[in-house]
Amino acid sequence: MDTYACVVCGYCQDACPANYTKKPLNPRLIVRDVKANLMTNGPALLKKQEPKLDLIGGGKDGSIAEDALWACTTCYACMEVCPVYIEHVPKIIEMRRHLVQIESKFPPELLNLFENMEQRSNPWGIAPSDRAKWAADLNVKPFEAGKTEYLFYVGCFGSFDARSKQVTVAITKILDAAGVSWGILGKDEKCCGDSLRRLGNEYVFDRMARENIKQFQDKGVTKIITECPHCFTTLKNEYAQYGVKFEAIHHTELIQQLLKEGKLKLTGNVDLGKTVIHDSCYLGRHNDIYEAPRVDITAATGKAPAEMERNHKRGFCCGAGGGRMWLEESLGTRINIERTEEALKSDPKTICVACPYCMTMFADGLKDKGADSKVQVLDVAEIVAKALPK
Repeated sequence: MDTYACVVCGYCQDACPANYTKKPLNPRLIVRDVKANLMTNGPALLKKQEPKLDLIGGGKDGSIAEDALWACTTCYACMEVCPVYIEHVPKIIEMRRHLVQIESKFPPELLNLFENMEQRSNPWGIAPSDRAKWAADLNVKPFEAGKTEYLFYVGCFGSFDARSKQVTVAITKILDAAGVSWGILGKDEKCCGDSLRRLGNEYVFDRMARENIKQFQDKGVTKIITECPHCFTTLKNEYAQYGVKFEAIHHTELIQQLLKEGKLKLTGNVDLGKTVIHDSCYLGRHNDIYEAPRVDITAATGKAPAEMERNHKRGFCCGAGGGRMWLEESLGTRINIERTEEALKSDPKTICVACPYCMTMFADGLKDKGADSKVQVLDVAEIVAKALPK
């Protein structure tokens, strides 16, 4: 029905960051080729015969090139602008599932990722016992059923990535300053499985999701704070497909809530120079959360952050979503460089983000542009933590 609904307006291809940076992906052509394939194979399918044309592989009318499928960042920009509500991204993920689970065909650099996720429940294959090392010098308590209100689900980046650990610590300071009852799972925490699902490895995602849900239920978890928008989306929206409902909240939303309730007091005078804000696709278009990060930054600095040319629902992806964080970007120009250049146009001193993927992509972009000594990248939580009364 989606393929027949397409009005060929081209809005999706204009909004797509992969298409914009000269990748082989064009969302409009994906929809066109699915329709062409159906038209070609329709007579045979109606007669219960083998289809004449494969949907994936050819890269011509009615057959979609594999490189086009792997270029997608699942940013939802195409779906946001479509006037007839076509769902391009789910179709791409379904085709990735076919490649991974039926054909065992995927970019070679994903082999280590899949193995690490399956064996050690994190992208790098680090020992699970290291998950709580970030809290070694902090008075962090484990989650206790009936005693602790919120589970702080730290996530893989917040637990293992050196830069993101600083964000994790900033969040703990904010929670303590506001008197929030929270705890962690420590070494028992597992990856939420976001990248696995986006990359088409549904089998391992399904196993991890079921294990996480069982652990949450066994421990009496009902409210979850997340550091990463990808974890937030997965725990809030996708685990619901398993018949459970967790009250997940991203840290920027919780900070906004605590400020509104008067539980969190800030000095409001943090000087970061000129700030510019980047919208995370998984926080924004996936969950319609745009104002919370802006409210938090304004409360901490006393000034609203500047906006990039493409912002809010028309924001431009950092390039790491859809599992692209773990893939080389060898075709076209780099999406993170395009976005970094856009941020630098406003001559900022600080780029504000709310996602560890965005943090990494901007940090790399600034290094590539030789601007890392002049411009810093900070998470909203780090900015708010700087504004806590001494």
